[in-house]
Amino acid sequence: MKIGIIGYGKMGKDIFSLFFDKLPDAQFVVIDLFGAQENTEALLKTLGKSLKRKKLTEEMYEYKKNSFIFTDDTSALSGCDIVIEAIFEDMKAKKELFAKAAQAVSDSCLLLTNTSSLDIASVFKDIPNKERCFGLHFFYPVKLTGFVELNVLPETSESCMDKAAQIVRAAGKTPIIFSDVYHIYLNQILACMVSHAIYLRESFGVSVSELSTSLSELFPIAGPFDVLDSIGLGLMAGDPENFRIERNKALLGYGFEKMNNWLNDGCPKETMTFLDFMSEHENESGKPCDKAPLYMTAMILNEIVNAVSEYNGDKAVFLEAVQDTLGLSESPAFYYRQFGSDALFAALDELYGKTNFGSYLHCEKNIWDTLFK
Repeated sequence: MKIGIIGYGKMGKDIFSLFFDKLPDAQFVVIDLFGAQENTEALLKTLGKSLKRKKLTEEMYEYKKNSFIFTDDTSALSGCDIVIEAIFEDMKAKKELFAKAAQAVSDSCLLLTNTSSLDIASVFKDIPNKERCFGLHFFYPVKLTGFVELNVLPETSESCMDKAAQIVRAAGKTPIIFSDVYHIYLNQILACMVSHAIYLRESFGVSVSELSTSLSELFPIAGPFDVLDSIGLGLMAGDPENFRIERNKALLGYGFEKMNNWLNDGCPKETMTFLDFMSEHENESGKPCDKAPLYMTAMILNEIVNAVSEYNGDKAVFLEAVQDTLGLSESPAFYYRQFGSDALFAALDELYGKTNFGSYLHCEKNIWDTLFK
């Protein structure tokens, strides 16, 4: 198998490393516009160290060092079975690169975008043979997340979906399929979680630090503001219209407005800057926010119930993917039993009464009982 990867930033490098490590017989073409020679030398040096430490046999070393090229020439993608684009979130740049890639590869080569927010149909609007075009969305860091989204288009063929799913499984990940307004769904629920945390911070009148502390048992590894910090305001404060589930637009719009206010106040847009900025610009309130876990859990479970009711795939995989993506310490069913429907529904009713956000409207208890039994 020959795999092309367009872009060698943080995400492209992670995707390449995953497949390079997990697919020992694959060959790779990496379209690297700015550092092809330096990255080639760095990878050869890494392989040499692996050989010396006996992590690679001599035979495997010889194969590996000749199994890849870094180049700025998209015509080198010729012969690829799969091309994965992982550049920055710019529609024009993605469309231009896919136009060049489509000219270089065969009509059967999969063309996949790792976009985390852009409209996938628009990315491939001018590409022929659309049955091989769709989204293959990895989360960062790639090696620490268990799921990969296949964001398929109406034209996407089942055989092409199967081909992509096979390579995802071969790399040790679990594929999950989404379509239409549910494209990039795991990112959408992640964005809702962050926007909801922003609302709770404002509602309780507490600091980012205080709210994060109150949510630490729910999110033992990284809470909503840690996620925001790792993604950066530059990307997280993007246009909420890129997410098209109607019920969540008001909540996402609220978060979008608050995040852009922080940008206007001088918060850097880069990753790993938000928490430092907030620690310098806000004081501890001393106010209680012990009910924050209940309100956070209520929103997350409500969104899960609404989404699952419209999801046609494996619901068990869906629930596991959401837990993995959000970094919840326990399963959604565990939290339903822990808090109980009365408390969760009361929290949602209160939230909806104060905001009129569709994210807080809940359906009947029997639907929750069936899902979280």
